[in-house]
This record gives sequence, C-alpha cells and structure tokens, in this order.
Amino acid sequence: MNFTHAQILELTGMTQERLRHWRREIPGLKTRASRRGIVTFEEVALLAVLSRATDEIGLPASLIAAHYEDLLDIFRENQSVGEPDFVLWLSLDSAIVSPITEPPEFEIAAVVRLAPVIGQLYTSVHHTGTRQLALSLGSNA
Repeated sequence: MNFTHAQILELTGMTQERLRHWRREIPGLKTRASRRGIVTFEEVALLAVLSRATDEIGLPASLIAAHYEDLLDIFRENQSVGEPDFVLWLSLDSAIVSPITEPPEFEIAAVVRLAPVIGQLYTSVHHTGTRQLALSLGSNA
C-alpha cells in the first residue's frame, strides 16, 4: 500500500514545510516522499513517530537524518514496533527499537513511545477501508 503526498501530511500531522525540509535533509526520502505516492505504511509510521518526537522533545533533523534508513529498516523488519511496550531509543550515533524494559547500553538522548503514534495512525488508515497493515499493533490498538 502506498500513500500520496497529501496523505502523508494528513496521517503524520506534518506541515508541508517540515516534509519539504526533511526531504532535503534525509537521503532517500526525497525520492520516496514524492507526489507519486510511493511511501509505504511503515515509512508513514516512522515519519509520524519522528514528527511527534520533533514536536514534543525537539528532535533535530540532523539526528533524524543520521538514523533514518536504519530506523526504516527496523520498522519494515520488526513486526513488534507497534506493541505497547516498544520504544525508540536515540543517541547521537545510535538508534534502536526495543521493549522499554531492555534499554540500550549507549547514552540515551531521547526515548519515544511508538504504540500511541502507530495506533492512532492505524486507526486513521483502517477507517478509510484499507487492508490490514504489516506492523503489529498489540492488544491495545
């Protein structure tokens, strides 16, 4: 399932300006987040999580750009990222997704809960009549 540029903005709550800025700053996002709608649900979920983290904790675009492709791979490959106890752990040179009970050994710059953002996104997409999404949403979704 792919999403259009307008759908990306609506589902993530991002502004047009933020998406444009991130497309300039994040390698690979420019071609995937085009008006042709070639962005997957997993990428929309990641954008929504990072946008919320930017709003709530001031996550800088440079930190996002440094970890974006690795995080996208995690979102694509790890069906558990939508589970209630999973969080995104960020440092200046690392980014991982794991249960809150398993913090990483690196110095943590930010922690972002994933389930509320992914659950809200799933609800928005699900109400439009789209098919089942790949990410697991746990029992709270």
